[in-house]
Amino acid sequence: MDAELHFTIEATTKGNTIFSLVCQTIGLREYWYFGLKYFDKVSHEWNWLQSNHTIISQPIQILSNSILYKTSDSSNLTDYFNPHLLRSPPISPSKSTLNLSSSVINVGQQYIKGIIELYFVVKFYPEDITHELIQDITRHLFYLQVKHDILNMDIYCPPDTAAHLASLSLQAKFGDYDQIESSSESLNLENEALLPLTCFQKIELSRKDWFDRIIALWRTHALLTREEAEMSYLKHAQDLDMFGLSFFEISKMHGTNKSSSEQQQKQLDQSPIAAELWLGIDSLGIRFYKKNKLRPEVFFSWCDIKSVTAHDKKVILNLTSDKHATFAFYAGKSSVSKEILDLATGNHELYMKRRQEQSIEIQQMKYFEEQQQKEKMRLFTQERKLRLQAEKQRDEIECKFIDYQQQMKELHETLVKYQEATELLARKAHINSEEARLQTARALEIEAQLERCKYEISRNEEEKRSYTQQIRECEQVISTLVNDSIKNNSYYLCCCYEFYLLSSTTEQRRKEAEELKLEVAKWRIAEAAAREKLLAITQFNQSLPISNATTHTQHNLVQSSSSSSRTTTASPPPYRPITKVQASNSTDERTHFIDKQTQLALQLQDLKNVIQSKKIEDQQTPLDKAYEENLAVGDNKYSTIQKARSGTALKRMAMLQDL
Repeated sequence: MDAELHFTIEATTKGNTIFSLVCQTIGLREYWYFGLKYFDKVSHEWNWLQSNHTIISQPIQILSNSILYKTSDSSNLTDYFNPHLLRSPPISPSKSTLNLSSSVINVGQQYIKGIIELYFVVKFYPEDITHELIQDITRHLFYLQVKHDILNMDIYCPPDTAAHLASLSLQAKFGDYDQIESSSESLNLENEALLPLTCFQKIELSRKDWFDRIIALWRTHALLTREEAEMSYLKHAQDLDMFGLSFFEISKMHGTNKSSSEQQQKQLDQSPIAAELWLGIDSLGIRFYKKNKLRPEVFFSWCDIKSVTAHDKKVILNLTSDKHATFAFYAGKSSVSKEILDLATGNHELYMKRRQEQSIEIQQMKYFEEQQQKEKMRLFTQERKLRLQAEKQRDEIECKFIDYQQQMKELHETLVKYQEATELLARKAHINSEEARLQTARALEIEAQLERCKYEISRNEEEKRSYTQQIRECEQVISTLVNDSIKNNSYYLCCCYEFYLLSSTTEQRRKEAEELKLEVAKWRIAEAAAREKLLAITQFNQSLPISNATTHTQHNLVQSSSSSSRTTTASPPPYRPITKVQASNSTDERTHFIDKQTQLALQLQDLKNVIQSKKIEDQQTPLDKAYEENLAVGDNKYSTIQKARSGTALKRMAMLQDL
């Protein structure tokens, strides 16, 4: 239901008056496609409002909250509108686009106040919905009607086509997906009626998977306006097998002849009724179905049909090919046969009207609609141009903003690095100051040590000179002692030698003399070793203080040089100027993408493959199986019509008799 209108009318108002009031209110001029429906409180069915009958003469249900004011001479009307006989409001019909609530008042001398619900729905469909509909309001009402029928499964729609149509409905309602995604608005597809319930039952796909694929298809419809999206929706829905058809269950088709007796006709009328076939009426003609509602067995175009008449439950079909050949079949109720007659008459009139010269009214409507479309297209082109410019500026600003963000990030990183380097330099400067203080103290200590070393050296020089003097004196003493000892030893030896020579034999004296010589040699060697040892000790004592002072000084200098070498610091990283990178134009990249239609076809083919692999066989309906059979043999809506229309009218009549 797209809108709800409220009117105040009288009970004696005719149906065509209310219908005209609705058309004028919504600005509809192509009124011949539509009608008003109501709920029959007697038969509990939905019927068409008769245009030439008053409201009170038709069994329209009044809501239970109606109030009745009676007079004495209106007993029949009082019984008719007795609120105690009313039932709860019915469920809305399968084809509802507008809800018309009316207040019934002033019935003769009585006043009845209540609310009735009438539904403004599509009654007749054109042959080519994309070219015959003129007004935008007409196309919009057809779009709502067809969408409602598909979602309620009154029109069979395969799952892949249902997903495609759902994406078009989203484009018609919300516009481009990218704009919705970039805006702050939150889109919840759970609240949207997108697919028939059977799609979730017979295909093993989660709702999220369905929505993701629908959104992917939605992206391919970018830049489509609401009118273009709705027209594309109708164009694809028109190819469905059950589009624009009104189905009725019929039984006992009889091929009769006008020469048959009245008694035979009465026997046929009194024969039992059992549903055997479906009758389908649309803008092209009448079809008869046996197995399913997707493949007609026999089709008669309106040019093949001369007239249709209805008598109670029986409907008689007269063909133009043979004036003596008629077809009679039976509906379940007389109201159904009347509806068949009404739809057949209306579709036949529109069929003949389309093949005649267009009226002045139609020509004016087309002219004004063309002018409006041109103006809308001009405004739309201008708005699209401004929008593209705004989007381009937005993209440029976004690119600049991203560049500025990147620059700010790099500057921040550089600033952090410099702050870290500054802190490091501060710490190193503090360390260097401490090291400088320590180096100063060490330098003072080294100077003191140097002074001590100089003092030690000068003292060692004096000691050396004293040692040298003592050594010289010792040498003189030693030389004197040695000379004296040599003289004494020589004299002693000579004396001993002479004594031995005198006191012993010659051989003994010789041996003792040699031993004395050896002892003298040993004494001389010992004297020389003592002298060298004394000189070595003297030299060691002189060199020891100087070497210690020099070694200590060198060690301190090495430590000071090594500590000063550690104080060298690393310089901070050099500043690198940030170069601005210009963003590439997104429109140039889009030129390399594949065509939208090719992309859409690829996505639909992928969806078909997924559906084929995920379908649940136990949940497949007879219509699903019939659709798969048609696909297997390469049939579609139009090829099945051609096959059902093949042959002459008499041949098709014989096929009906065989059915």
